[in-house]
Amino acid sequence: ATGEQKPAGDEQAPEEPKAEPTPEELAGKLESFGEAFTELKNVVDALSRMKLSGYIQAQYVNDESSINELSSPTATKNRDQFSIRRGRVKFTYQFSPTSRFVLQPDITSSGVTLKDGYVELTEPWTSWKHTLTAGQFNWPFGFEIMYSSSSREVPERSRVYRTLFAGERDRGVMLSGLGLGDRLSYRLAVVNGTGTAQSFDFNKRKDVVGRLGYSFGAFDLGASVYRGDDLVATSANPKGQEFDKQRVGLDFQWATPVQGLGLRGEYIKGKQAPSAGTTRAASLDVEGWYFYAIQNVGTRHQFVVRVDEYDPDTEFAGNAVRTTNPAYIFHWDAHSKVMLSYELVETARSDRDDNVFTLRYQYSF
Repeated sequence: ATGEQKPAGDEQAPEEPKAEPTPEELAGKLESFGEAFTELKNVVDALSRMKLSGYIQAQYVNDESSINELSSPTATKNRDQFSIRRGRVKFTYQFSPTSRFVLQPDITSSGVTLKDGYVELTEPWTSWKHTLTAGQFNWPFGFEIMYSSSSREVPERSRVYRTLFAGERDRGVMLSGLGLGDRLSYRLAVVNGTGTAQSFDFNKRKDVVGRLGYSFGAFDLGASVYRGDDLVATSANPKGQEFDKQRVGLDFQWATPVQGLGLRGEYIKGKQAPSAGTTRAASLDVEGWYFYAIQNVGTRHQFVVRVDEYDPDTEFAGNAVRTTNPAYIFHWDAHSKVMLSYELVETARSDRDDNVFTLRYQYSF
């Protein structure tokens, strides 16, 4: 037999057997594995305590008041458009039943803003679970202002709330609780009083706002109060004059005996500071109300009518603005729904073409 002969220099020496790891080396490797496992467990534990939720609202609006005219170099008076009305992601972290962290940004066509950002401390010693909240949160007044925009049956809050509680939120501290078999609830807050439109407070005085509610089962009743003031530049005092800001409100929610029919209403009366540059010496007397009728048909269909009215100055006739808002909601599945809404806006003194049609698609998780 013939074959190739390997050069003598190409022969490889046999490998020496590897030395067994010492006990010290084994202990070091086990310790490093333990540290990695502990870090991974800490991450998993943290994620298990983090709750993530949110929703997005994509919509088309047709507004009769829209015109092709520039109101500024970057904006127009046209309101007929597609937009992202709300795009919210809510982060809730709860390490124990006695403390909680909440952060909710809003990402829309107009930019990114902070909606909620607060910490909660809950006492564990009583059945009331009294909770102290500090940060930025909804004003604890009435029902509609604290009712989530993802659940509301019409596109926007009523005019009285959009005017008196613009932005729905403020910064401060709040004490709340729920007792008597979860029937009696209270919320009491001390806030800046300027909302969230700016990052500072104009005056040194803080505002007080609160709500007391009681549930009779199918019928819920609430009473709210607000006391504070606004610093407004007047024609006589450009540095600012303080005007009273007072509100009282009553609200109810009723799941009627009629299958699928719910009723909801609220009345608000108070004093509101005038606009900057005013010659007035006192606040305006204002009042407003709304009423909902909501009919659920099966699990997919909702037929809604809301009527609301706001009077910015009750001393003069013809100022009130009334809006009738029929709407239909189709629940596509457990996470998404489609809303059709038409707002008929009527001003007592001089009505104009400003009705609004909205087509909205919402997905929540």
